[in-house]
Amino acid sequence: MNSDIFMEYAFGAMIALIGVEAFFSYIKGKHFYRLNVFIADVSNGVIFAVAGVAILAGALFLYDLVWTHFSLAKLGILLFPLESPVSFSPFQIHLGVLLSWTFSVVLADFIYYWFHRHTHTIAILWACHVTHHSTQEMNLSVAFRGNAFQRIFEYMYFLPMALIGIPWPMFFLSHRILKVYQFFVHTRFVGKLGFLEEFMVTPSNHRVHHGTQNLYLDKNHGGIFIIWDRMFGSFVEETEEPLYGLTKPVNTFNPITANIHVYVDLIKNVRAARSFSDRMKILFKEPGWKPDYLKTEDDVIKEPAYTEKYNPNPPKGVMIYVMIQALILATVGLIIWKVAKLDLTDAGTLTIIGALVMFSLISINRIMEMKRWSRRTEVIRNGIFFLGFVAVLYAVKIPLITYVTIPLVTLSLFSLLWIVIKRKTFFDLSLDHD
Repeated sequence: MNSDIFMEYAFGAMIALIGVEAFFSYIKGKHFYRLNVFIADVSNGVIFAVAGVAILAGALFLYDLVWTHFSLAKLGILLFPLESPVSFSPFQIHLGVLLSWTFSVVLADFIYYWFHRHTHTIAILWACHVTHHSTQEMNLSVAFRGNAFQRIFEYMYFLPMALIGIPWPMFFLSHRILKVYQFFVHTRFVGKLGFLEEFMVTPSNHRVHHGTQNLYLDKNHGGIFIIWDRMFGSFVEETEEPLYGLTKPVNTFNPITANIHVYVDLIKNVRAARSFSDRMKILFKEPGWKPDYLKTEDDVIKEPAYTEKYNPNPPKGVMIYVMIQALILATVGLIIWKVAKLDLTDAGTLTIIGALVMFSLISINRIMEMKRWSRRTEVIRNGIFFLGFVAVLYAVKIPLITYVTIPLVTLSLFSLLWIVIKRKTFFDLSLDHD
């Protein structure tokens, strides 16, 4: 029951399904995908994956520490054998083991329900989850949007699983099954699914969760099973197409803003609060809570939340440039993620490269918004990449590295020239002058 192998196959299936959904969206004229939003989704996903490597390593270490020293297993009560529920020579289903795995998955989903619900009802937790909701589209790629800090809080919720003796590989696979299932419910192509609507999280049920209408706010938090929402009063049926996004739209593709803007607001409001009690309420009451003396007209939730989607429209040449850069950066980011999972011994080098990838993703996302300063960051970025790749080409004499590096050197050089030559053609059309 190797969770890494499971994720390898699952990730490949996810990428394929996004391609299929985007294709049918295009040929059917559904407009469920926009290239700029898709690139922003992928950018957030790469940052989430790269930043999460160290968090994941620390979380699993803590989980195993609790299991080793403070769990029922420490007392010799082994309720969750780490075995496969099925053997094939001869074929046999081990009912006790199967029940243990089933319990682990269901318990993980139950705990996730409460974590997810709290991220919508406690301000400081909403800050680590808001990134997932900040897009105004609903498609499979939205499942990749995650906040870099969410897992710090999320994994803490699962420590009770360690206390009752569920070993970390069983927890980890259960958690990954939960996350993979959630991918499939981020779609507008699937309607209601009959009797499954009663007990499973379906695309219809999850679309409600992303809606900005008052009827839909803070509803349908389940990961796999919708029964928790029905049991604890947070279920609402989809009766009209949701308007997706935030009640206060964040009109930017900048992944850093998407990750920290609620934290910035919380810090600002805490500093402006007049009492310790108000400061604690700002952090731990529902998102958006403020004492009356800090409220303004902007704090009133409007319906509809917006009447026009945020959609900068740069020239086609800019989007072709961004698309090429995003493809390369996503690939590099995934390689870093994969290498870091296998070996963190050279953490310094991985951190530097990861930081450069994040910086690059910020830069190309701001190019889609025609920000003037993105021209300068792109010159800096491509200059660094060009020199870095040339250094690798000079220092590393491995044929495979050479074959990969030469195209990257060429791309960096041409990108640098493109930015310099085309600066007036494109960037003088800037949508603003920051």
